[in-house]
Amino acid sequence: MQLIQAASLLSFATLSLAFPNGAPRCKITESIISAGHKMAQGSLGLVMQLPTSYTPGGPAIPITVAAANGSAVSFQGMLAYVTPNAVQDSSLTAVPIGTPNVPNAGGAPQHVGTFANIAAQNLRAQTAAICTNQNVTNDNAASTITHAQPLTAQTPFTVMWTPPAANVGPVTVNMVVSSGSSRTPWQIVSSSLIQSTAGPGNPNASAPPSTTAASAATTATTATATTTTAKARKAKKANKANKAKALVAKIAGALKGGR
Repeated sequence: MQLIQAASLLSFATLSLAFPNGAPRCKITESIISAGHKMAQGSLGLVMQLPTSYTPGGPAIPITVAAANGSAVSFQGMLAYVTPNAVQDSSLTAVPIGTPNVPNAGGAPQHVGTFANIAAQNLRAQTAAICTNQNVTNDNAASTITHAQPLTAQTPFTVMWTPPAANVGPVTVNMVVSSGSSRTPWQIVSSSLIQSTAGPGNPNASAPPSTTAASAATTATTATATTTTAKARKAKKANKANKAKALVAKIAGALKGGR
C-alpha cells in the first residue's frame, strides 16, 4: 500500500514539474499542447490588448494579456512570438504542410522582431535547437520566448516587442498561456492584426520595401528620361535632314533659273 502511495506521489510530482523551465516547442500547435497537458484547450477568460500599428525599426510596443472581465488571472507558463501573417499559427499548424493555397501550412517559418527585458519577467528566449528542429527562423534569439521557470504572474501582464527593421506588413501575435503544468487549463489567446505604418510590406523582405520602391521609381524615371532623350535626338536629326533637303532644292532651283 505504501509502495502504491509512493508511486502515486511520484507520478503527481512528475506531472506538476512538467516543463517548469519553458515550453518544449517553437510553434503553437493545439493538438501537441493538448497532448502535453493531457487535456483539451479551455478558456482562462483571457484577451489580448494591442496597439493598432508598429513602425519598422521603431520603438518597442506593448503586448498585454488581460482578463476579459478585468480580474486578476494567475498563470505559470507562456510561449509567445510574432509572425507576418493575417492569421495565428494555431490555425496554420492545424493544416498539413504542403496544402495547396495555404503558403504557411504547418506554421509560419519566420518569427519577427524581438521581445525586450524578458529576464526581469522570468521569461527567456526559446532554445535555438528547438526552433531549428521545427524549421523556424528567428529574427533574433528572443523572437520566440517562453517561461524560464514557473511564473507567479497575474493579468494584466505586458511584454514589450521591438519591431524588425524591415517592413513585414501586418503581423499577428501568437501566444499560449498555461495556468500550471499537466492537467491544468490553458488557452491560446486570440490576436488582432497589428498594421505597419509603412504599408503592406513584404513578409520575406530583408530590407524595407520603401527602398525597393524608391529603386523601382528611379529606374522608371531613368528609363523615361532615356526614351525622351532618344526621341529628341531622332527629331533633331530628322529636322537637320529636312533642312539639308530644302537647301539642296533651293540651290538646284537657282541654278536652273540662271541658265
